[in-house]
Amino acid sequence: MTSSNPVLRHAAVMLERAAKKQDAPIWDLASRLLAGETKNRVEVNIGRISRMAESGQALFVPGKVLGTGVMDKKLIVGAFSFSASAKSKLESVGGSALSVEQFLKKYPKGSGVRLVK
Repeated sequence: MTSSNPVLRHAAVMLERAAKKQDAPIWDLASRLLAGETKNRVEVNIGRISRMAESGQALFVPGKVLGTGVMDKKLIVGAFSFSASAKSKLESVGGSALSVEQFLKKYPKGSGVRLVK
């Protein structure tokens, strides 16, 4: 793990433990992406998420969700962090912006979750 950010390290370890406990490879991949080098960090715009998902779908971003673009679907999005505009756009259409811990509680096995990178 290359990050010195304790919150990021905690989230990556939480994902890694969930992968082992639930035998869910999606969380292992998410953990590796989150804990990777800074230059490879995942940052996804809300418009891209909206284009690639169907309404009601659950998506996980192992990084940060940014607010550029238009959100027109009710989605459940989990991520390490959200910009203020991304969170407000998600919630304004009835969607949810969940932290890593909240998302793991809701989808412990990762079934039906799409990883966005």
